[in-house]
Amino acid sequence: SSGINAEWPLRPGGIDVSDTQVAVANKTFQHPSLSFVQGSCEKLPAEDCSVDVITAVQAAHYFDLPAFFKEVDRVLKPGGIVGLVSINLPRCVDTSSMHSASECIDNVIAQYGMPDKVQMLEDNYKNLVLPYPTRRDYMFDIRTSWSFRDYIDVVMTLSPVNNLIKSLGLTLEEGYVHVTDMIKEEALMELDMKCVYTWTQPCAIVTASKPLN
Repeated sequence: SSGINAEWPLRPGGIDVSDTQVAVANKTFQHPSLSFVQGSCEKLPAEDCSVDVITAVQAAHYFDLPAFFKEVDRVLKPGGIVGLVSINLPRCVDTSSMHSASECIDNVIAQYGMPDKVQMLEDNYKNLVLPYPTRRDYMFDIRTSWSFRDYIDVVMTLSPVNNLIKSLGLTLEEGYVHVTDMIKEEALMELDMKCVYTWTQPCAIVTASKPLN
């Protein structure tokens, strides 16, 4: 990230249905030009024709899409853009021991995820129909260097993983420990050990621009 310029004319903001996620985001990303609020895709906390860009990363497959697109049309300015991004869980390319960990998470997703939602994400939103003229772009060979702890943090954002935690009657903190121990047992890695991770499937970016009139 290049950071946020205080004089930048746009004021970015984030929305999440979870007040816990909003609190964490506001604590983690503190900047006078950035704020996070609680809201839902079916009722965006914004005035009519007041927004230039709307993005949703790894989330649209859980939306009530007709209700979301109705809200997009309400809050977007003419010429405004909506962008929906699909990202699959990355794989470690440095050590074969992480393959077992990846399979462990795949099993959790298969058992605790919603099949239609998971399939929509794995298909890179190829059947997603937006209400405006649409273009699709794909990013290939995305690589990043993460510690094992970073990987766990990403895994903890997955809805199926949180469904697992709820099914066990654990708090979020207890769930973090449970998931960490579960994956460490498969990966045989320490939390601070760094690896190169890559996305084996391309990242799909679906964008559409609201007509000017």
